[in-house]
Amino acid sequence: MNINIYDTANTLERELRQLPAYLNVKSALEEIKKDSESNQLFEEFRQVSQSLQTMTEQPSEDKITEVQNLYAKVMENPSIKKLMENEQQLGLLMEEINQIITKPLQDLYQAPTE
Repeated sequence: MNINIYDTANTLERELRQLPAYLNVKSALEEIKKDSESNQLFEEFRQVSQSLQTMTEQPSEDKITEVQNLYAKVMENPSIKKLMENEQQLGLLMEEINQIITKPLQDLYQAPTE
């Protein structure tokens, strides 16, 4: 049997780009980029989120308050809120696809030993 797994992966990549969930994220992101205020707020939120993810220690109370205030501001912006909702839907879809892709490995390690 001659299966080229990379062809399958490339097909999956192309099909993902055609899904409504992906197109909704793309459209919402384009909407944000058209509005300089929304875009600036979104970029600030992304930078703060990334810096939190790379922190090796617990953030200070001031940092937590800063992030909470920024998050509240972000959620008041309809364009960014729409993007985040769409990202969540796409993320759920990607999780389901990942579960399907990794199922052979899960089965392998969960198989009873004889």
